[in-house]
Amino acid sequence: MERGPSGVFSSIGEQLPFLGRLLLCSALLALVAYLAARAQPHQGFVPVWPSGGLALALLWRHGVRYWPAVLVSNTALSMSVGTPLLVALGVGWLQVLIVLVALYLLQRWHVDPLLSELRELRNFFFALLLACALSLPIYAVRMALVFDYPVSRALAFGADYFLSAAFNFLIFAPLLVSWPRPPLPAGNRRWLFIAILLGLVAASYGVMSADAALQDRLLFLLAPFVLACALVAGVAGVSVAAACLAMVLVAMAQAPVSIADSIVRSVFVVVATLTGYLLAVAFGERERAAAEMDFRARHDALTSLMNRYEFENRVRAALHDTARRYAMLYLDLDQFKLVNDTCGHLVGDAMLRQLAATISQALPPQAVVARLGGDEFGCLLPDATLESTQVAARGLHDAIQAFELPVGSLRFSVGVSIGATFLLPDEDAAPDDVLGRADVACYTAKERGRNRTHFHSPGDAGMQGRKIEIETVSQLQADLARGVFQLFVQRIEHIATPDAAEEFYEVLLRESGAREDSIESLLGVAQRYGLIAYVDRWVLEQAARFLGRHPGRRLRVSVNVAATSLESEGFESFVLGLPLRHGFSSTQLVMEITEAVAVQNLTQAVATLHRLREHGFGVSLDDFGSGVASFGYLNELPVSMVKLDGRFVRDLGTDPGAEVIIEALARVAKLRGIDSIAEWVEDIALIARLRSLGIDYAQGYAIHRPVPIESIEVTAVSVPVRA
Repeated sequence: MERGPSGVFSSIGEQLPFLGRLLLCSALLALVAYLAARAQPHQGFVPVWPSGGLALALLWRHGVRYWPAVLVSNTALSMSVGTPLLVALGVGWLQVLIVLVALYLLQRWHVDPLLSELRELRNFFFALLLACALSLPIYAVRMALVFDYPVSRALAFGADYFLSAAFNFLIFAPLLVSWPRPPLPAGNRRWLFIAILLGLVAASYGVMSADAALQDRLLFLLAPFVLACALVAGVAGVSVAAACLAMVLVAMAQAPVSIADSIVRSVFVVVATLTGYLLAVAFGERERAAAEMDFRARHDALTSLMNRYEFENRVRAALHDTARRYAMLYLDLDQFKLVNDTCGHLVGDAMLRQLAATISQALPPQAVVARLGGDEFGCLLPDATLESTQVAARGLHDAIQAFELPVGSLRFSVGVSIGATFLLPDEDAAPDDVLGRADVACYTAKERGRNRTHFHSPGDAGMQGRKIEIETVSQLQADLARGVFQLFVQRIEHIATPDAAEEFYEVLLRESGAREDSIESLLGVAQRYGLIAYVDRWVLEQAARFLGRHPGRRLRVSVNVAATSLESEGFESFVLGLPLRHGFSSTQLVMEITEAVAVQNLTQAVATLHRLREHGFGVSLDDFGSGVASFGYLNELPVSMVKLDGRFVRDLGTDPGAEVIIEALARVAKLRGIDSIAEWVEDIALIARLRSLGIDYAQGYAIHRPVPIESIEVTAVSVPVRA
């Protein structure tokens, strides 16, 4: 059913058919206008005529088809004071014209009835002025032709009608158009607003009780109440206060009043009302801006869910809530990267928005859900038991598994791995600790097959190991800055044509005071958690400083670089800037990558390697010969050196096939103009044999044991190993 008229009409006429509502509106408009006219016999110019604002509110809120109510009510009112029918109809049509023009302008300028912006308030004011301005010439002509008034008096009556219409539209339309929603604010502001209105009524009574000569002066003491209503209740509150002021004018007009005094009083009410509107809108915009900034600070911009900051606040509050038991679910989407790689990030963002809504709908109403970053989400479940948490997790699995994103002819779906843990109110824990437990449980769920839920258990050895990994990696960047790590170097000897002037080293990373093999475990963890690029950049920076400190020495260093570093944003420009910052030649720095990395990431890394090679940097391929397509990759990769898999060198004295493989690999490299390096040389006697097989360089403990890079700073050029 269509909604009935607003305000005073809605509660009575909602159940009536349209014709009944129309007749009811007409009768009420006429009654309000008649009572207002009878209540102020000595008002003079600009009388309080609320039916105009009421009519505009009716049409603005419920549509132009209620215009007959405006015509009928104003015609009936004019006839009730003895106006002939035709003249009364003219008055009614004039009011309809003003209201329709005002409504047209308001709709054309997209003015919201709540007047929440300064632009809307400005357009509202100008629409009323333009619409009411039509009444001045029309009404003046009517008075001159029908009643034979002189031009000056007719214009005065036209101005009276214009000011009356504008005055009442300004005061009553904003109040009534927002109903049936009450103008009362929420919370403590409601009682403050009521107190201000009661104060306004009391002050108004004091003004009216004063001597007639003082009333106009005391009237201005009511303005602060209007401004207070603006700050507490906004535009609707100002309308209520302005309506009270209009009633004060009606009460003051019971005694004869001069035209000048009437205009002064009316101008006061108009100025107070406009000032209140301006203050209400400006203060409202400021509050909305502050609320929006607060919302953005606490919510994710893409999904509008809570962000990690706000979620941690909720977890912190839950840890202090001893009356309820909470559970946390840590969600990590499975195979989401496939969507980004296949269709781009715009499609991925659209999928995240839809999945965020899916996750929210699948959770219980009291649950709190947040996007923690990337494709990870967090859920906080109050009043949680093991069974209810399992049910919630199962519901998430079912909802996400049923989700599909159509993209053209393709349809994408994802799974979700969930880590669950319970919050203990009496535990001495921070939100990071709880998130860490849930994250570790989620990682365990991924390791055990993905698309499943794993509950955190203090006795789970695998989860404890994962927690240690996370704690270690979280300190990695700080450890790099604090000097926990140290660079070692191992010499690579040129055995084909020994040159005592050349110094070539591989740079190795070591952890101070730790076993040599501990760094391999740490780098593996950093690789898994996506932090290896920080390590590689730090090592490259230190190696570049080493080269820059020795401009007169023929130094060359080789640095191991991970594939994820080659793919990371800004890595190429970082490497290209090293020679400029530290003052060495790009030919002195070699990037060393493993063959396995090159094979797996050929399409992503090869472009970066080509550009670095074009700028003079060396590229070395480690573990050459370990793959099934080693020879073929020499055609694709821009390598300047290959380092033979050390297992062939290790087996050179015991396996006849190793010699054939080494010779073949060295010959292919030579045909391509690529230098070959034999690693794991632990017997000095192997050097002559490697030289005879065509190997250019050798590296191993038989030649040089790794030493801190600081020791190379003061060491003279070493004598080549002869064998």
